[in-house]
Amino acid sequence: MQRSEAITEKMAQHPLTPVLFNWLSASPPDNLFRVNLKSLAGALLVDYRVLLSDFLQMVSAGLFNLSWEFHCTHCNAIPGFKHHFGELKSEGFCELCDLSFRNTLDKNIEVTFTAHPSFVNIPNGVVTRFREDMIQSVKERRYHMPEKFLSGLECLANEKFRELFGDQVLSTQESLAVETASFLFTDIKGSTQMYSDFGDAKSYEIVREHFKILFSAIERNNGIVVKTIGDAVMGSFLSSADALNAALAAQQEFSARQYNQAGYLKIKMGIHAGSAIVVNLNNSVDYFGNTVNLAARVQASVDDHDIRFTRRILDDVGVQGILKARRARLLHRTMQFKGINGPVDVYTLRAAAMT
Repeated sequence: MQRSEAITEKMAQHPLTPVLFNWLSASPPDNLFRVNLKSLAGALLVDYRVLLSDFLQMVSAGLFNLSWEFHCTHCNAIPGFKHHFGELKSEGFCELCDLSFRNTLDKNIEVTFTAHPSFVNIPNGVVTRFREDMIQSVKERRYHMPEKFLSGLECLANEKFRELFGDQVLSTQESLAVETASFLFTDIKGSTQMYSDFGDAKSYEIVREHFKILFSAIERNNGIVVKTIGDAVMGSFLSSADALNAALAAQQEFSARQYNQAGYLKIKMGIHAGSAIVVNLNNSVDYFGNTVNLAARVQASVDDHDIRFTRRILDDVGVQGILKARRARLLHRTMQFKGINGPVDVYTLRAAAMT
């Protein structure tokens, strides 16, 4: 069977981006070994997230294998890889260095894609040559990770990955570090009173509709919904600008939507960014750490239908561009949060007056 025919048959329900289809049909086998999506996206002039969605579908269809490659943080070599996210370990060991290292999803874990043997046979010489060249380069101290690569966090934080491979979780004994992620927490102001006033059925109907708005805002802005806690929502993002855009989109929609007897919902939102760890909680991917705790504390401190964020968020260049474009006026406060060492500068973005 011709390659193009195999792609058409396997991807009938999920047609590929045309430029990717043409590239796959014509590329030599060597090019289908350890595909770097960031490099390919640049060559094809396509957003890497579009390619990632396509490649994940091809993994699901059996056309490609996905590899979570962990690089040694001392010499940059690749001591090993896993095809299943759940098989990753907190620490790796490099035989070339005779040293162990901590795995960090957005630093030393690279995600690549290699054609499945049933689709395209990669000659053994390609794999052997890659490994020999890598070892020689390490010995000469000139082996480096690619300047641009798809990180483990970028793959894990992709909605299509969650949709197709959401059952892949770490062992409960393992955790993976994250150098930088942004977290959005939301909650409904006065939800307890709402249940008392309107009853369980009506109130839950409102909460369910509010989830739809928040989930949509998060996903449209390249985030993922980590979990819900009661009527509160936790979302994670690769960038602070995306987190703020999601919060603004939700804030705007809630400000314009009236829920019959309940009127306008007031949503309290908090954002913070920093390091965290990825863990398995109740067979789902979850995030823990001081950054997550502070993001939750910031949200809990909000009094009204407002967005509050930390200095870490404000200092982000993308966030500054958003605020400047909106001519936003911020209310600055220095607060002390329970369980958080030292004072924290927070900035509140108030919603426009509700009609």
